[in-house]
Amino acid sequence: MESNKQHFRHILLFYYRKGKNAVQARKKLTDVYGEGVLTVRQCQNWFTKFRSGNFDVEDAPHSGRPVEADKDTIKALVNANRRITTREIGERLSLSNSTVYDHLKGLGLTSKLDIWVPHVLTERNLCRRVDACDSLLKRHENDPFLKRIITGDEKWVVYNNVKRKRSWSKKDEPAQSISKADIHKKKVMLSVWWDFKGILAFF
Repeated sequence: MESNKQHFRHILLFYYRKGKNAVQARKKLTDVYGEGVLTVRQCQNWFTKFRSGNFDVEDAPHSGRPVEADKDTIKALVNANRRITTREIGERLSLSNSTVYDHLKGLGLTSKLDIWVPHVLTERNLCRRVDACDSLLKRHENDPFLKRIITGDEKWVVYNNVKRKRSWSKKDEPAQSISKADIHKKKVMLSVWWDFKGILAFF
């Protein structure tokens, strides 16, 4: 495979010296070897190298680059930071993005957008909410007061929404939750009132 790459680079060098550009040289290659031989970007990179005076068609040696990635190390990095990117993993382990992605996929991980929630509640907050709901349900059993209640609420709807981030999760796990960003200046107030039958009014 490496000999084929060098063969194609020798051909690129030949056409460079003939005065052709990268696109023209690639056209000559694909006419003979097919479209999958080299990309335009690869040909342009080699022509840039030739123009700098470097006519070595062999790959530069990669010192310290591991042959295989350690899946346990990748898994540990993800467990430590679920929002780590493939680029960050690759930089730490000297791996390409595609190699990191393949290993993450092999570990059963997929990238999902975090879920917006109004606030990240503490354990105490959650217990207090459950207690309040339980108390109201018991009261309703003796006095059906819920049917007499008209509820109102309002919400700022922003024009410019902040993009959610992605994090790695198992396919059968829910996505990670994250607190919403601060409200933007461009917004409109939405107000609504309803009872047990449905919405009464809104604007």
